Amino acid sequence: MQRIRLGIIGTGRWGSRYVETVGRIWSTGEVLISDTAGGRGTGRADAVRWDSPAALIRNAAIDGVIIASPATTHYAITTLALDAALPVLVEKPLALSLSETRSIRDLAEARGSTVMVGHQHLHAPAFREMRERIAGRAVSTISSTAGGDGPVRPDCDVLWDYGPHDIAMALDLLGDKDPVTEVFARCEVSGPGRQTWHVGISVGETLVTSRFTNSATVKHHRFRVRLVDGDEFWYDTFAAHLLTVNGVPIGIAETLPLDKQIQTFVAAIRGDDVHSSGADLALAVRVAEVLAGASATPTITYV
Repeated sequence: MQRIRLGIIGTGRWGSRYVETVGRIWSTGEVLISDTAGGRGTGRADAVRWDSPAALIRNAAIDGVIIASPATTHYAITTLALDAALPVLVEKPLALSLSETRSIRDLAEARGSTVMVGHQHLHAPAFREMRERIAGRAVSTISSTAGGDGPVRPDCDVLWDYGPHDIAMALDLLGDKDPVTEVFARCEVSGPGRQTWHVGISVGETLVTSRFTNSATVKHHRFRVRLVDGDEFWYDTFAAHLLTVNGVPIGIAETLPLDKQIQTFVAAIRGDDVHSSGADLALAVRVAEVLAGASATPTITYV
């Protein structure tokens, strides 16, 4: 089996999770680590550490790179990796504007390079089970709520931090239904960096409403789908049962979404998987279109 040399950029909370996950599920691979602040980062004792992302990308002879650095750095590091013809897995959001997201898509297409986006819930067995059960059936409404006590990020507001997951899930379930129309966008500000966003869009005939907050006392993530025929699906990241249908728990494989996402990325590097980078990027652009639309003219209140 081909031995893969994988670079991981970013050693914060999410970067550390990538380092831990790679070490746990892929112990035979070689890992090279960098962060964006000039340090060498933490993680596996056997990992080779580089002083900067640019040095790692240009000189480390890696086969692919995972970018889990701060969101403001995603665009620059991703374009650097694409210029080096490297397969890339970028933690969400892919970029912090619609124009940068489209630019990454266009560059990846021009280079013929693989770019996966860290919409990890799309890889969750519970979400995939729900997707299979809903396929071909009319969806009436989708509603979701996600949040916790923080984080407060100086480089990324709550909408672009929490929003990509649920918007990606809704758009993935509904497929290429047009038009996608903004219905409402409200932002409640409760303190420095503390926000609660309410976003509504219509996707074809389906109304999608979402609430994102970094001002909750309890971390949560719930995603509900109601079908026209009356069936109701709940995907709840923190519940005892990740998926229920009409209140009945569904047995789900215990594979973690991040495990599956990394396994899919490594398979794509090896050429063992038919994962479509183009589909990932097309979805990332559609997500950015929704977020950019909501960001453009929200109703803002101070509470």
